[in-house]
Amino acid sequence: MDKKREILFNINNFSFAFSKALDSIEMEYFFVSNGHSRRVAYVCLMLAKEFNYSKEGLSDICAYSLLHNIALKKTKSKNKQYCDFSQTYMQSFPFLLKDQGEVLKYQCEHFDGTGIFGLKESEIPLFSQFISFVDIIDTKFDLSKGDVQNREKILNFIKEGENRLFSSDVVECFVEFSQKESFWLDLQNEDEIAAYIFKSLSDVSIALEYEKLLEITSIFYNLVDEDGKLIENCSKLADLYNFDHKDKQTFLIAASLTNLGKFFISDSILNKNSSLDTHEYLKIKSYPYYTKKVLSDVLGFNDVTTWATRVQEFINGKGYPYALEGKDLSLKDRVMLISNIFTSLTSKKSYRDAYKKDEAFKILDDMAENSCIDKAIVEDIKEVFK
Repeated sequence: MDKKREILFNINNFSFAFSKALDSIEMEYFFVSNGHSRRVAYVCLMLAKEFNYSKEGLSDICAYSLLHNIALKKTKSKNKQYCDFSQTYMQSFPFLLKDQGEVLKYQCEHFDGTGIFGLKESEIPLFSQFISFVDIIDTKFDLSKGDVQNREKILNFIKEGENRLFSSDVVECFVEFSQKESFWLDLQNEDEIAAYIFKSLSDVSIALEYEKLLEITSIFYNLVDEDGKLIENCSKLADLYNFDHKDKQTFLIAASLTNLGKFFISDSILNKNSSLDTHEYLKIKSYPYYTKKVLSDVLGFNDVTTWATRVQEFINGKGYPYALEGKDLSLKDRVMLISNIFTSLTSKKSYRDAYKKDEAFKILDDMAENSCIDKAIVEDIKEVFK
């Protein structure tokens, strides 16, 4: 592995961490409970083992399950667009098996052909069948509930849906799992689910080029801000400061993830076209905290996590959410901060039009005069973006 051009990447470690952000969207629109995608992955892994998949197959079904709702931030509903976008996003990820079909495109199919695309029976990829099965029952009943009545409702529902919504083979496997009390207890315990998932998987970390990882992480940036130019702007500044290849690419990956914490904030707040009330403003201010909660769980992301989560900190210690001071902020922290402010000012928002460059420069100058940001970097930005 060329450490200057590649990073050791584990798709399931990455997907497991990011599932927390993706589930926040599904919690908002489909009212699933916390840990939904991890429960989907847990049961899908059990099904894949029963169907004798290889270690590569287990790795892939786990990642597909953890990321199955990746397009929900964009579509807000599970429709044809949701399926198409989900599949498009998956093309960037380094899956190990190439013959599993368009797994997420067909994740909303029914066994009898009454799903979105009308595929039926063996026409539906098996991984798609697994995800559809678990997603439906966890959304409808919440597998983390411990009461016996809920279990009975689930079993009655899947038996009624046999050969209509679900294949008899999948139903039979689930009924067999359900006979063990430990199966239901594990579903109530996030730690047990995590332990089962990673115990089931071999280490399939691969050397991934930084540019390829940036392609993946940019998906999450575009889901929040489709027209945003932060990555592009940070690239110009990285060239100005002569960052080497690894530093530049890591810096851009961090830029692509600065908005990740906004997955945890309701769209009704993010897209509000009037003034925020105090509660809403405090919620918005929390987003770098949630970004850190996700990124800190990704292996090899130490620098990415630092740079991505300090975009609202000021050198006078009056930023948020950590109120860091200048001595705590590196050059890259400061460049990312000012680039983020400049990009935001020159972008159209739901509540205002974009500022012209000269107006944005004036605001940056005022912030520098008030010791919020570095005057020298502001001057550099004015030169680069004049």
